[in-house]
Amino acid sequence: MNSERHRLPWRLPNGRTAARMGLIVGVQLVLLGGFALDWRVPLVIAVGGVGGMLLLDRPVAATCVLIAARLVSTGTTSLLTVGPMRIGLFEPILGIALLALLARVVLHRAPLRLGLPWRPIHLAMIGWNVLGLAWCARISDGIGDIVGLGVVLATSTILVTFLDRWEHLRAALWTWIATCVAIGLLAVGGDAIGLADYGAQWQASAAGGRETGLGQQPNWFAMNLGFVIPATVAFAWIQTRAVARWGLFAAAAFITVAMMTSGSRGGAYSLLIGCGLMALGQPRLRSWALRLAGVGAAVFALAALGGLGDAGRGLNRITMNLGVLFARDIRGMNWAACIAMARDTWGLGIGPGGYVDHLQRYNDWLYHSVYRYPHGIPWGQLAHGGVVGLGLWLAMIVGVARMSLQTVRDLRGTEAEPLAWAMPASLAGYAAWSCVEFNLDDKPAWEWLALTTALHAIGRAARDGRHPPLPAPRSSP
Repeated sequence: MNSERHRLPWRLPNGRTAARMGLIVGVQLVLLGGFALDWRVPLVIAVGGVGGMLLLDRPVAATCVLIAARLVSTGTTSLLTVGPMRIGLFEPILGIALLALLARVVLHRAPLRLGLPWRPIHLAMIGWNVLGLAWCARISDGIGDIVGLGVVLATSTILVTFLDRWEHLRAALWTWIATCVAIGLLAVGGDAIGLADYGAQWQASAAGGRETGLGQQPNWFAMNLGFVIPATVAFAWIQTRAVARWGLFAAAAFITVAMMTSGSRGGAYSLLIGCGLMALGQPRLRSWALRLAGVGAAVFALAALGGLGDAGRGLNRITMNLGVLFARDIRGMNWAACIAMARDTWGLGIGPGGYVDHLQRYNDWLYHSVYRYPHGIPWGQLAHGGVVGLGLWLAMIVGVARMSLQTVRDLRGTEAEPLAWAMPASLAGYAAWSCVEFNLDDKPAWEWLALTTALHAIGRAARDGRHPPLPAPRSSP
């Protein structure tokens, strides 16, 4: 999985025996001191230290663990809270991956992969938010938004830097798929056998039987699983072993069912858009897209007949309420408030992090409800960043679209070509869905964009001779 150029030179030079002994004694003193607090403290330090050293020495493995931690990290999986920030599995793994990135730069004199096609736009977003601190309602909230975009910057740099080989990207895809299957098993299977019940945590799901995954709001749970579905089908297509191929097809079908149990209508539309674009652009995948649609239709029919129990209630919510996406006008009321905020600031926006602080002026009922957020990235950008913020979001979409078209051209005739269609197709479905849901820095949208960018960088490098040529298409079912 890892190339030798990423490994760290752990050995100290000869003659450094005293340094070695001092390090060992220091570690032992820390562990002994931990026993005075709690016997579990040294255990956690020892396990975490060994695990951290292994990941530092294997940055591609650290990147895969980072992806898994990002997908499973929710409010209910947080370990502790520091002010407004929740610390869970993702944050310490991100720290280890950043150390591995720093070691790669310092010890191997390797350059960072900073020249991403959309990086200038992302930096402009951060810069505009920093300027917005001068007129935002509450600086602490504004800094929180900037920190979120900063984490995106760090994570995307790690992913694109270490996933610089086709085999590395394949490992990351396997990790993403396996993690989504595990999340689906914990959510749907856990509820079915009574091991977990997160439904009561969200008002929107309590009355509708909607699955919420690891304590996530149902729409976020659906989004968390939705990115990888088209890519799983495309990835299955290029497998040579029948077990891997059919296992991936089964994984795609299962993740789809788990996603749909959230009852998210936007998730269903997003998946249709993504699979439609993938099938439109990649003729070899059309037959399998139709077969996956047939599996979905059979599951929905079973749910309508009452054969899926509580999980079927979320599926029925999608089919029985297709025309009420804007019911009770909750989204419309938030959008009207966003437009008014931009208008009242002469197109400048209210600054980062201030939506709730300003909302009471425009809609008191929304302010005291659980629906008080913009309900869509472009609306949030308009409210917080004004015309400039909205323009930067549109520029990001154009930049990613141009990058994706170039990726298709670079990878045409290789085994990675199906993924060159499938991965941006998921982003297109998310972009459409994000017009009525989500926030700018939501996970794992940026991580999926980083993987798509890594594929783009691999295609560019192969075309320019800086990367070994990718294999030709393999036999397909």
